[in-house]
Amino acid sequence: MKNKLNYFITRSSMFGIGFFLMFKHASKDAWIAVILGTLIGIGILYFYKFIKDFFRNQNIYNTLKKTFIGKIYLIILYLFYLFLITLILVLLPMFVNSFYLLYTPKILIVLPFLLLAYYITTKEKYVLESLSSFLCVISISIIIIYAFFLTKYLDFNNLTPILSTKVSEVIKAAFIYASLTSVPQIITIHYHGNSFKDDLKGYLLASFLTFTITIFTTLALGEYLIKVYSFPEYAVLKQIKLLDFIENIENLSSFIWYFDLFITLATLTTNIKEILPKKGNIFSNIITLLIILYISVFIIGKNYRLIITFFYMTPYILYIFFFLFITLLIYLKIKKSSLEP
Repeated sequence: MKNKLNYFITRSSMFGIGFFLMFKHASKDAWIAVILGTLIGIGILYFYKFIKDFFRNQNIYNTLKKTFIGKIYLIILYLFYLFLITLILVLLPMFVNSFYLLYTPKILIVLPFLLLAYYITTKEKYVLESLSSFLCVISISIIIIYAFFLTKYLDFNNLTPILSTKVSEVIKAAFIYASLTSVPQIITIHYHGNSFKDDLKGYLLASFLTFTITIFTTLALGEYLIKVYSFPEYAVLKQIKLLDFIENIENLSSFIWYFDLFITLATLTTNIKEILPKKGNIFSNIITLLIILYISVFIIGKNYRLIITFFYMTPYILYIFFFLFITLLIYLKIKKSSLEP
């Protein structure tokens, strides 16, 4: 069965973090960074194809458990999943507290979201896959509708002169985009319903929509405002008025960001469940999620300076993990005979 998990995973880290970092570095030339970053991301996806092909007819977790080194790579994958979950649980309340529930405790914002994601782990994988396909259609529809509403607020002078930003900063933004959108794709490595061609289509679709959002945000806000807002991709929609008196319609657009974060979170929690030992799996899974919840809300989430540092460090951390995944492929090639069923 084909799914759209990689579409949501591509988009999830861009919200709040990706757009914020790209606009900081590349300013109004961020759209160029998206194009370059997509090309880099395709290369990373192609690399993951070889790992996915190796595990085509077997369970990645059961296979790696056969050797001591394999168990080390399982721990690396486990830590990678926890890192991405932490990222989502830090980002979600930051957004909600900024625009909606200003004084609501972060724990009350995050807990229902996490519980619903955990509930998905109690179902078969096809439930998550089917949900991703359904929500993908809604997500694309919302983006197209709001892009149409925003057209009359666009000023093409905000895009010129092209490449006024330092080339080194644009390239840096491109690598940031690639890290945030493609490195996390390994979390779908054991979802065998899609071929590389299908994954590539989902990635390109998400990247095209990200490119569209980047262009429209730049054209509507301008060079200086895109650097001021923490969530410029959402703040730009506040300009929209229907019939010159219907306002705040941007609230409906937030569903697309919730879909991105939720599908990615549900995929990660499902992976956490599968990677933990079968004995006492429910207990260990709940304890793991509670620890991550505490770290995200009461340690990182309580300190704004720590949040910003965490966001700035995220691309670097992702590339460290990607380097480790490169060594995983080398290990699989060397130990191919002993790992195959």
